[in-house]
Amino acid sequence: MEHQDKETILELKEHNLDRFAETDFSLRSGMHIQDYKSQSKNFRFIEDNFPQLYSFYERMYQAKLCSHQLSVGLFYYLDYFEEQKSKLKKDSLKPKHTLFAIFLYTLHRIERRFSTTLTKDELIEVLNNHDKIKPHIHRLFLGSASEDTIPTQITLYRWINESLKELEKLGWVDILEDDSEQFEILPAFERIAMIYQDAINNIEEIRTTNEQ
Repeated sequence: MEHQDKETILELKEHNLDRFAETDFSLRSGMHIQDYKSQSKNFRFIEDNFPQLYSFYERMYQAKLCSHQLSVGLFYYLDYFEEQKSKLKKDSLKPKHTLFAIFLYTLHRIERRFSTTLTKDELIEVLNNHDKIKPHIHRLFLGSASEDTIPTQITLYRWINESLKELEKLGWVDILEDDSEQFEILPAFERIAMIYQDAINNIEEIRTTNEQ
């Protein structure tokens, strides 16, 4: 099958060409695609058509279709060239959601406090009692690193809930359908370390300001 747009012709394998529209939309929305639940068909579509898709995104969108292999699995994503990034009006993670992702990665991958599946309450408990992270939370929500009062559970829960929804849009976590208080950390979450490795290695040096 040939998908023609402008002067670019995309030749796709016949047996799963129906996955193109959904996969294309997901990739260009910032989704990281891996062999996981509903993503599996789109993942296999990319695997079957990777050379053609790589050329397509490079020519059409000045973007690189990237793959990253981990011991727990492989994931795909689009990385736009610098000059194209400035032209695209894409919403990136807000600072408070990026900070959440950095903290979650540190607790899960660096300190190994959790398995891949955990509850929001478990995360709140650790955040409230972490010597390096708690001062950032105080500054973020209370405006002072020396504030003695632990942020209310409602405030922390709202931050965690909002952040998880944003990370889910990227394919970094999955909020479980049968229990929305639980979430699973996916292989593609490794992307946060690829972008913010320095911050993860130096949490105490992150500059945090109050958003309220």
